[in-house]
Amino acid sequence: MYLEIIAMMGRKPYGQLFALAAGIVLVPGCALQIKVDEDWNLRKNRPIPLGEVSGTWQQIRNGELPTDEQLATYNKSVRSSVVQIAKNWSNDKATLSEIDTTEGTVQIDVNPGAIREVDMIDEVIPADFVRVKKGFDESTHVDGVGAPLMVRKRWSESDPMIPSTGLWYPVTGILNFDQPHRPILELYDPTRQPHLVSNGRSVPLSVDYTATFARDFQDRQRQFVDVGGLLQFDKFADRMGMYRISAFDPEKRVCVLVHGINSTPMTWHVFLNQAYDDPEIRQRYEFWTFGYPTGAPIPYLAEKLRNSIENMRSFRAKKGATNEGFVLVGHSMGGLLSKAATQRGGQSDWDKLFKVSIEELEVSEKDREILRNLVYYEPVSGIERVVLCAVPHRGSKLAAKPGARLIGDLIQVPQQLAQLTKDIVKQSGYALTPLGLELADKPNSISQLNPKSRVHSEYLNKPLNPNVEFYSVLGRKNPSDPLHESTDGVVPYTSAHIEGVVSETVIDGSPHGVHRTDGGIREILRILKMP
Repeated sequence: MYLEIIAMMGRKPYGQLFALAAGIVLVPGCALQIKVDEDWNLRKNRPIPLGEVSGTWQQIRNGELPTDEQLATYNKSVRSSVVQIAKNWSNDKATLSEIDTTEGTVQIDVNPGAIREVDMIDEVIPADFVRVKKGFDESTHVDGVGAPLMVRKRWSESDPMIPSTGLWYPVTGILNFDQPHRPILELYDPTRQPHLVSNGRSVPLSVDYTATFARDFQDRQRQFVDVGGLLQFDKFADRMGMYRISAFDPEKRVCVLVHGINSTPMTWHVFLNQAYDDPEIRQRYEFWTFGYPTGAPIPYLAEKLRNSIENMRSFRAKKGATNEGFVLVGHSMGGLLSKAATQRGGQSDWDKLFKVSIEELEVSEKDREILRNLVYYEPVSGIERVVLCAVPHRGSKLAAKPGARLIGDLIQVPQQLAQLTKDIVKQSGYALTPLGLELADKPNSISQLNPKSRVHSEYLNKPLNPNVEFYSVLGRKNPSDPLHESTDGVVPYTSAHIEGVVSETVIDGSPHGVHRTDGGIREILRILKMP
């Protein structure tokens, strides 16, 4: 959206440009906001028809399929038991394990089954209590046996890689009536165990993925504001990093989603909703997002992404998870960061920026260490594939428009970096090459996306890592345009095209947000499902 704003601004009289540029700070960003309501009128406590639902359970146990009416009654009874337990918890913990039935009060046990770290769950909501008001046009759910639930895992020092608002994820509740007068509420993770198998028959577990995503995203969308994150780095800096958006599973592969400029992790909500409609994807992948304020210099943000991935690898390793076969999916500038995570820095990069060695540079040791981390780095291990969605490998002409320069002037450089640049120019300005001077003079992502920027063409433009598989997914807004003259409205094909990828797929009719189109999502999922 930022670049679309620039396109609009480029057509305005210059006198109006500054007002428009300043005005975008005050208006809401263009990331689609998520909104849900919780309808707790459905929680009216009705006694569970014990004989009927235990009979339905026995049918399922015997491998028989109950009627739709029987299954609906059974599933509502599961939901009622969850609501009753929640009510007991808030009102009278002494009766926590009691539920009302048509045959009187019975004791109920709770078996969390394969739900990990159940002690960290602090809230449970039946999924059909959640009404999605805004943000999702399609519903991803599975009809079957059990009550679709969502649970909230709270943030903790032992699991800091979820938002401070917590992490909502789906579970399915089942009432086991093997002992009719002492039922067991069993909880399942439907992404790991999607079916209930009994007497040779497999029945899908009920689950509502869309409601769960919407409830979770409504909270976490407050982490970042797209325009605010573009202009005010330090305000959002402490929220930058890797956040999980699915339950931790050491047996699953990791897929990291990286958004672009003037955007937030919320840009992936359409993709995730459709991804979870595919049983193979939801059983195979654990999804994470990298969120960051987008106005900072691209090399600086790339270093933050590398550090965040390493932190995530360390977190998973401590919990016994595998750290191989990672997939990064980056949109727009997020693709540049994802590509940079697979590359190597070193002396040749240093020599492009400075005329003297890092040891000879007249700066403090603290500054020297920051520079060393920015320039001398290795590829992040464990990355197997990178999917590049509408990535401006050679910049975008929209970033060269007058409005872009005005917005660039409004961007607050990270305080740490601003001080570093000031120190270098003051103490060692003589040691900077012309490229180094440009990097010091224009330390923001907008100026570095200008096709004429030497930072972009000479410093960021590196060969692809031959040990990583790269895939390109591009948009062509007007299908009738010749491919080499086409554009997605923001990034031309000549910038998005890159040699050395395993495949390049052009989605006709797609705008810059190709990662949110049906065709783009299908292609990303195809790549994720490859062996």
